[in-house]
Amino acid sequence: MIVRNIEKFFLNTLLRISILGVSFILLSSIVFRPEKMLPTVVSLVILLACIAAYKLRDKYPTQAVLLLTSITLTVVAYQRLIAPHASVTLAVVMIVGFVISVMLKGRTMWVMHGIAFILLNTVFVYHVSEKVTACITFSILYFVITFATAVLKGSYDGIHYHLRNTNLELQRRADEIAAQNKELHATQSELSSLNQNLEQIVTERTARIKSQNEMLIRYGHINAHHLRGPVARLLGLAAVYKMGSDMQADELVDKMIEQANEIDAVVRRINADLDSNNMGWESEN
Repeated sequence: MIVRNIEKFFLNTLLRISILGVSFILLSSIVFRPEKMLPTVVSLVILLACIAAYKLRDKYPTQAVLLLTSITLTVVAYQRLIAPHASVTLAVVMIVGFVISVMLKGRTMWVMHGIAFILLNTVFVYHVSEKVTACITFSILYFVITFATAVLKGSYDGIHYHLRNTNLELQRRADEIAAQNKELHATQSELSSLNQNLEQIVTERTARIKSQNEMLIRYGHINAHHLRGPVARLLGLAAVYKMGSDMQADELVDKMIEQANEIDAVVRRINADLDSNNMGWESEN
């Protein structure tokens, strides 16, 4: 948010109006009172001061104000000494006091007020017949104008300072919120990436478990096939024994031990495969 600079706006407006007004006064003096050179010279000097201040207003606003007010006070004081004119002096007092109060600050403002006050009252001393009334009148007027303007300008500066600090605070909080949003966005991106990785990991592990389950099923079928032969032969030997075969008991026991050893070998191989987490097997011939 850009807060409008009242000093710059006021100075631009004042100088433009002053240039137009003084130009009109100068033209009127030349056309209607060509025999009186003093008002023409005074208007011309003030016009040149306004133009010079207008050229300096952007880069050097304080110098522009000092130049304009100093030259204006000087030429008007000179005119007051040579050819007194109360209305002109009154207008200058109002304009100069208002300009100094608005455009200048601090020590420079008070110095220029003092110079203007002393200069105006010194001029009145040369007119003894009216010096008391003029000094009191113009002094009170100058004080009222400058004090009222200074109070208004001080109020504006306070509001401007408060608004500027408020805008800075809002900007700081906006920057903090933007930084937090950026962090949240980064965190969200990380969580999204993590979720994608988790989905991939879950998919891979699910596929692996499914493959292992299928492998275990096939492995169980193969081991059942390997065990079925020795068990069937043991059952056959037991049936032969019960039928009272002519086979010798020792020979029958040897056969049964042989089949038991074969079963034991199959069981050992199963245990070894489980211990090594290797579910592979060789295809039967």
